[in-house]
Amino acid sequence: MSRLQTMKKSVSSRMTKEQRDRMKQILPFIGLPTAKVETAKWKLNNLGFTERGLQDMEYLYEHAKNPVIKRFAAFELALWYINQYSREGSEKALDYLLDMLKTEVNQETIRRASILAAEAMVHLGVTDRAGVMLDALIKKKPHPDLYLARVNTLKGSEFRIPYLNKVLSDAGLLKVKLNEDVQKKLSAYDALEARVKKELVNQPSLKDVKVTVLVPVYHAEKTLQTAVRSLQAQTWSNLEIFIIDDASTDSTVEAAEALAKKDERIKVLQVEQNGGPYAARNLALKQAEGMFVTVNDADDWSHPEKIEKQVRHLLANDNVVGNMSQQARMFEDLTLHRRARPGEFVFNNMSSFMFRREKVLEKLGSWDRVRFAADSEFIFRVRRLFGEQSVVELTTGPLSFQRQSDQSLTGNEAFGLPNYKMGVRREYEMAHDYHHKHGRSLYYDPDQTERPFAVPEPMLPEREEKENGRRKFDIVFAADFREEDALPSEEFQSAEQENKRIGFVLLYRYNASPFPHVHPRWRKLINNGAAEMLVYREKIQAGEVRFPDIEALQEKQRYVPLIEAGRAVISGKTRNRDHVEIEKAVHRISGKAPEWNE
Repeated sequence: MSRLQTMKKSVSSRMTKEQRDRMKQILPFIGLPTAKVETAKWKLNNLGFTERGLQDMEYLYEHAKNPVIKRFAAFELALWYINQYSREGSEKALDYLLDMLKTEVNQETIRRASILAAEAMVHLGVTDRAGVMLDALIKKKPHPDLYLARVNTLKGSEFRIPYLNKVLSDAGLLKVKLNEDVQKKLSAYDALEARVKKELVNQPSLKDVKVTVLVPVYHAEKTLQTAVRSLQAQTWSNLEIFIIDDASTDSTVEAAEALAKKDERIKVLQVEQNGGPYAARNLALKQAEGMFVTVNDADDWSHPEKIEKQVRHLLANDNVVGNMSQQARMFEDLTLHRRARPGEFVFNNMSSFMFRREKVLEKLGSWDRVRFAADSEFIFRVRRLFGEQSVVELTTGPLSFQRQSDQSLTGNEAFGLPNYKMGVRREYEMAHDYHHKHGRSLYYDPDQTERPFAVPEPMLPEREEKENGRRKFDIVFAADFREEDALPSEEFQSAEQENKRIGFVLLYRYNASPFPHVHPRWRKLINNGAAEMLVYREKIQAGEVRFPDIEALQEKQRYVPLIEAGRAVISGKTRNRDHVEIEKAVHRISGKAPEWNE
């Protein structure tokens, strides 16, 4: 990392989330050469303007006179295309990458672009070419991400292990090997273990420091043993391990109880009704006794030194409330997954967050009781209450290899996390940010009988009863609710006075800044229960869908619910807009030919 990049990272780490968000909003106005590309990227990724956003990015690439802008646009286009995971996408990505690499001088950008290029080559069947390119870069300047990219060019787990070990040893971590007996029964991933055993931490001043590890499980009978085995191999052995079953219907509980019989550190808890991993964590949190608390997902392998590294850092830094280590996502054959990240495999692991139990629980209570995405919300609350520097992101090397599969939540199209917030996750982030700034308390009771703020229905532990898989609403308003004037007051008040169930669909005005959040006027109505925000791919049956915001219908956007409407009404003024295109947009969103009520 260059001195400039190190300085930028240091400055960013001292900024609050609110300050970073504000910086995004003013980027287009402060004259940075890459601001236009950053804006187009947000519209393409976060807002779902797939067609127009891609056109604008390609225009920036084709017409940019500034070579910095041209290279930045080329990189973002390459990233977009390679993340489509298609042969055509890989071909286009490789063209953009090879073009930008001709003139790129920044070493970090060269590395990231080369990693993406190697991935494209593998997809296109020229794996040897990818290996040669990566070897040349490694020889010039070794880097963990280059070694892991090289892993993906090799066939056979026995050839991949040396490169994994190079990453670990360069980070000062124990090397790994494959347990042959386990590999015969399961996968190479499940067979990972330390090559040599490190002496357990047993200094008198340290051995009384207990760490509580929470392992929420749901239908994890096939993966739980690997996760727990990696915890049992930790060099920090003073552990309290809670396995919390989230109402599994397979043999997960039996597997957990069998493990507990052999290790007195393991305790098995069961929730009465499936509510998601955070509700399960909160149940165990009430019984936790450790000085520190952390989490290990039920399908993830942790390096033997993971807990020790994080504990030692907290013990040496009294001013730090919590820390995180790093991870890499791994398939069962030991190949690595970027998860749409820009040419990197090793990155921060939010689920590894380890915190001082008494201090945090006294002030903040527990995780938000939602089905996903609460790790970041919890950390944001810690930072907001204790200060930005209270949470440290450690540069540890990959202390977790998180199991990657086609069924992974983070790969889910609607609810996943492709390295940017969209759909339900963007709405959740906007909702919790508003609460953090304006809510009366940041303390969440572990049982959480009442929500601190409204969230989309797919996130709730207790799901709504549905007819044919669809939630019913009397009237849905589709508009850009980031704008105070998105919806005429009389339209909403009329529906509210008639006690209609009201839904909001957040559409975006393409020519507006992509960064602002939902306006407080509408956020207050949502939090008060007067309306509900409906999100991407949620199935909705609506008596009527009203479109008062013509500006938000100009460009096709992807992140909308799946709506079956009784009728669709356009109530905004057209201002000589193309009626045909507007009607097409309304039909795409509502499934109904619209009526006009100008």
